[in-house]
Amino acid sequence: MPLPRPVAALTAATLLCAALAAPAAADPAPKYAALGDSYAAGVAAGSYDPASGDCHRSGRGYPALWAAAHGAALTDAACSAAGADDVRRDQLPKVAADTTVVTLTVGGNDLGFTSAAVDCLQPLTTDARCDRTLDTAAHHLDDELPGRLDALYSAVRAAAPAARVVVTGYPRLLQTGTACLIATESRRQRFNALTDRLDELIRRRSEAHGFAFADVRPVFEGHGTCGGGKEEWINGIVVSHLWESFHPTADGQARGYLPTVAALL
Repeated sequence: MPLPRPVAALTAATLLCAALAAPAAADPAPKYAALGDSYAAGVAAGSYDPASGDCHRSGRGYPALWAAAHGAALTDAACSAAGADDVRRDQLPKVAADTTVVTLTVGGNDLGFTSAAVDCLQPLTTDARCDRTLDTAAHHLDDELPGRLDALYSAVRAAAPAARVVVTGYPRLLQTGTACLIATESRRQRFNALTDRLDELIRRRSEAHGFAFADVRPVFEGHGTCGGGKEEWINGIVVSHLWESFHPTADGQARGYLPTVAALL
């Protein structure tokens, strides 16, 4: 038997209010894979996971910080000294097909950034030695790295077909126009110019694959080594742990990389 109109209206209103008051289903926790080199691993940020060995993955790196803030299930495969082919061969097999978020920082080791730092950013080297090393790095950037990045980015998409992928660049490591015992002004300028070229290549190739590019250079501006006033977010030469030299500090990860990446996730 049909309900009287006032009763029917009251019942409908009660059901509507109940539906509005019911808590929305919580979004599932992100399934997050962090890939890349020492900048992704958090080298120089401290608090290393002993189980990561020479990969030196840090609980203060941007992947661990983002995962903690969002309750994400993190697969952190980033490893110090990794190049693009290393990520594709050694790290991607750890990425599950249902991964929803991927971040990636890689490319510097493919250019020999460690050799460039030794040959350009320590007091006893020469301009000629620095120039030769940077010329070699530029050759790798022009002739080899584009293909390596394309192969890696295609493999990332195949491994995690539905994931949101954010690829980061690198900060300029050195401030210019300031007094600095680490390197001459000309060496700092040329080293930074190579970083800019690397970042632009990463941006072009990642965006061509439909990935977001996180440009960390603006937020790091003024915070590089030889900052001349601002807090330095990049280590200079760390004599006790040379492998931490010219890497972001914990502040560089938390205040530089993290907000830039988080804005795109």
